[in-house]
Amino acid sequence: ASRNFCQKATTTVPASQIVRFLDEHGVVRYGQPVPQQGVDPDRAFAYAPEGSQRRRIEEALLLEEMDDGYGRRQRSSPGTDTSPLDPASAILTRHGLPLFTKPLRAWGTTDTPIPVKISKLLSPVPTPPAVWACGVNFTEAYSELGLEVGVYKYPVVFLENPAAVNNPFDPIVIPKVARGECDYEVELAAVIGVSPEGRLCKNVSVEDAKNYVLGYTVANDIGARKWQGRKGGGQWARAKSFDTFLPLGPCLVSPSVVGDPQSLRMTTRLNDEVMQDGSTSDMVWSVYNIISFLSQETTLLPGTIVLSGTPRGIGFVRTPPRYLKNNDRISVEIEKI
Repeated sequence: ASRNFCQKATTTVPASQIVRFLDEHGVVRYGQPVPQQGVDPDRAFAYAPEGSQRRRIEEALLLEEMDDGYGRRQRSSPGTDTSPLDPASAILTRHGLPLFTKPLRAWGTTDTPIPVKISKLLSPVPTPPAVWACGVNFTEAYSELGLEVGVYKYPVVFLENPAAVNNPFDPIVIPKVARGECDYEVELAAVIGVSPEGRLCKNVSVEDAKNYVLGYTVANDIGARKWQGRKGGGQWARAKSFDTFLPLGPCLVSPSVVGDPQSLRMTTRLNDEVMQDGSTSDMVWSVYNIISFLSQETTLLPGTIVLSGTPRGIGFVRTPPRYLKNNDRISVEIEKI
């Protein structure tokens, strides 16, 4: 079978965004998204009514080291780097995580990447080893909840079920046992990697925490509020752990692109109405503070998701409350991601 190679992008610069997707044959791939002609790459996944942002991305460039593993190395095109992976990349690969590598070049060329049609966008991290969340982490959210900033001396962290991870555009299924209580939360999600030297994330300082972030993505941390209270015995984990309750993605974005994670605008829209409009600058505990706190005598394995809290505007504190219902459209967006 012949393959038509992409002529609109011949870069060999390492990817700064990665999507995980199904190609036309149902094969899971990793690639650098290619916006449609005329679409600003920085706005390719920005909000658009009725989910039309899905149509802005139709192709992705396959990435070196991420396609067919060892077999691909044995039939690599001339000029493709087949040297052994560095220690950090080798560990990430063993954990099934994507690498911000260069686009895979077509056979016999030095600069023509291989484009693949995207059939379906998937969550960038399929099954994280753990999902850690930080609750009540925005100063404006404290006032919204009737709390005083400083009431908690340490980050309020809890675990969520990794099986709750959902693809970015798949439906959120409201369980029969949680109807009329499901709420939205836009959250910045940090995906844990390893240090440049290949060290796992354990006992890291706040200053060093940034070296253990593989990338950032967007999360919609759905919660069943009654299960967060009396139904769950006061434990928040159960309320957040139903299947499909954690849509992630679609992009995993390099920390070099995101820059300062404490200066990003965050937005939630419900049926095109803005419900949350805040900034990560309002966090009580920074992303690096949370990672450092979680890592004390505790290994955060590569692929671990760290959710860093949500700004004011959640549904259950509104008058009347705004809970998710059948056929609602919920969209979350974070600047640069």
